[in-house]
Amino acid sequence: MMRRNVTMAIAGLAVGISMLGCNNSMKTENDLLKTENEELRMQYKEATAALQAADEDLTRSQGELRNAQNENQTLQTALDTRPETINIFENIAGVDVELRDKDLALTVASDLLFNSGSASLKKSAKGTLSNVASALNSTYPNQSIVIMGYTDTDKISKSNFKSNWHLAFDRAWSVRDYLVSNGVNKDRIAIESWGPTKPLSTKAASRRVDIVVVDE
Repeated sequence: MMRRNVTMAIAGLAVGISMLGCNNSMKTENDLLKTENEELRMQYKEATAALQAADEDLTRSQGELRNAQNENQTLQTALDTRPETINIFENIAGVDVELRDKDLALTVASDLLFNSGSASLKKSAKGTLSNVASALNSTYPNQSIVIMGYTDTDKISKSNFKSNWHLAFDRAWSVRDYLVSNGVNKDRIAIESWGPTKPLSTKAASRRVDIVVVDE
């Protein structure tokens, strides 16, 4: 009988130890699950915040796009509603016209105005510039004018000019002198050389002179 009781006690102790082990194992597993849940919750919060930021960026970009579209539409409307001042320049051969903000920009290709590496006006260019001067005097007799010279990005190798900056400046100055000789007041003309800093899609297009009528 005593032996049976001892055996039962040992068995009961084993069961107790086994249950204790199970409880410890379950606690450990629960702790792991809790930690994993906290990590998942944190990841969810981070993902939600990132998604919200992306939505805000998208909303901001859409707003900027709408503003740009509205601005372009405003400029186009201004262009369309000023035929008396725009068309007079658009009818001059070799001159491209556009509004930059509120400034009126007339672009003339340098290849039309000058021979390669030269700042002396071609005879054939003088008719174009005479028409520009006449239009400026009749339409914008008092507004400031900025003449901007540009070149392509090729370094000068066969020219008397030290750099593209010098060439661009002298070309702008030649245009200025011719406009002055045709009645445009020299006191309202400024000169800028941009050299090769603002190239366009082609080298030929990059070589140009801009005559900008400043909105004041």
